[in-house]
Amino acid sequence: LNPIENVWAELKKHVRARRPTNLTQLHQLCQEKWAKIHPTYCGKLVEGYPKCLTQVKQLKGNATKY
Repeated sequence: LNPIENVWAELKKHVRARRPTNLTQLHQLCQEKWAKIHPTYCGKLVEGYPKCLTQVKQLKGNATKY
């Protein structure tokens, strides 16, 4: 439900795809991807939060398609 969790998931997906082999690579990948996350992406996540929350409430906590 939390928009920042979606941002972290995006970062995690990117890191897993690149498969860093050491801490230095991991740090570099995270910094690169973080810098590429556009503010509009974050804004859309925040804007969609009320809709997502409504769906969760309607489904009594079950998973949503959102």
